[in-house]
Amino acid sequence: MSDSPSAQPDPGGDPLVRLRKVSKQYGKIAAVEPLDLDIYRGDFLAILGPSGCGKTTLLRLIGGFIAPTTGRIEIAGADVTRLAPERRPTNMVFQGYGLFPHMTVRQNIAYGLRIAKVRGAEFDQRIHDIMALVRLEEFAERSTDSLSGGQAQRVALARALVMRPQVLLLDEPLAALDLKLRKEMGEELRRIHRSIGGTFVFVTHDQGEALGLANRIAVMEDGNIVQEGGAEEVYSAPKTRFVSTFVGEANIFSGHREHGTVRLKAGVSIPDSGAAGPVIVVVRPEVIRLDADDAASDVILTGKLIDIIFSGPYVKFKFALDEGQQAVVHSSDLALRRKFSVGETVRIGWSLGDQRVLEDR
Repeated sequence: MSDSPSAQPDPGGDPLVRLRKVSKQYGKIAAVEPLDLDIYRGDFLAILGPSGCGKTTLLRLIGGFIAPTTGRIEIAGADVTRLAPERRPTNMVFQGYGLFPHMTVRQNIAYGLRIAKVRGAEFDQRIHDIMALVRLEEFAERSTDSLSGGQAQRVALARALVMRPQVLLLDEPLAALDLKLRKEMGEELRRIHRSIGGTFVFVTHDQGEALGLANRIAVMEDGNIVQEGGAEEVYSAPKTRFVSTFVGEANIFSGHREHGTVRLKAGVSIPDSGAAGPVIVVVRPEVIRLDADDAASDVILTGKLIDIIFSGPYVKFKFALDEGQQAVVHSSDLALRRKFSVGETVRIGWSLGDQRVLEDR
C-alpha cells in the first residue's frame, strides 16, 4: 500500500484487481453469478446491494476466504484464485471487528506484524505511524473492552493497514455504529484513504454511505453486478428500475413508447426515440419543480398534494396523479411547506434533460 497521499484511481491503467467469470455456487443456489469486475489502484469501491444479493460473498472471494466455483481472480497481475487469504496482498476488516479482548490496543495492532516476524526499528515505526494515522496514540495501553464503537473500528482498521495490504477489504464497516458516529467514521475512512493512497473495497446496503464514500459503485442484484461506474454516474444515469430506486429515491412513471413518443399513464406525452413498447420514466425528486410553468419545464403534470414531510435540509411533497400514479418532490426551500396545503392541486414539472427513459423489463 502506497504511503503517497497523491495516489489517485487510475482507470486508464491496468486494473489492480481483475475478476473474470467469477461465480460462487452453493449446491443449486447461485450466490454470485458469473461476473467480471475491475478495481483500479487508488479506488474506493463500494459493492452495494440489498441483503442476500451476494455482495459479502463477492468480497470474501476477493479476499480468499471462499473459493470461486468458476472464474479467475488476479491481483497486481498475479493469479490468486486458489491462494489462501494470508498469501494474498489483501486484508479484511470484518463487521464484528474481531479484536482480542485480552490484549491492549497496541498489542491488537501489532499482532499481524508479530506473526510476520517484523522486528526492531521497523516494527516500532510501523506501529507508531499507523496509530498516528488513525489517531489512537492516547489509547495505546487501553484494553479493547474499554473502547467505544468508533475507537474499536479504528483499531480494526489499524490492525489491517499496518500490514500494508495492496487492497483493504471492509465488510459493512459502519453498520454497527449509530447515525452520528457513522457519519464521523465515514469522514475518517475518506481521510485515511486519501492519506495513504490505498485501494479500499467495501460492501454496504446503505446507498447514502456508498454515495458519500465511494468514487466507484458496483450495484448488485440477485448475484449479478447490474451497474458499475462512478458514484455520480450511477445516481444520475441508472440503467435499470432496480438501480434507480435502490440508489437514492426516484419517481417512476409508467408509459408506452411508440413512433418517437412516450405516452405516460399520468396523462402527458414526451418525445423520446427508441424501440416501441412499455417504458418507465425515472425522475429524481430534487429536479422536479413546484408550481411549474411552461417556460421552465418541458414536462408538466397536475397532482393533488397528499402529504408534506419536513426532513431537515429539505421538504418532501407527495402527490397523487392520474391513473393511480404518485410523485414525490424534494425542495430545499423550506418556506414552501407553508405555501402549499394538503388537498390542493399543484402543477409539477421537470426538464427533459433531467429524466431517464428505460425499457420496462
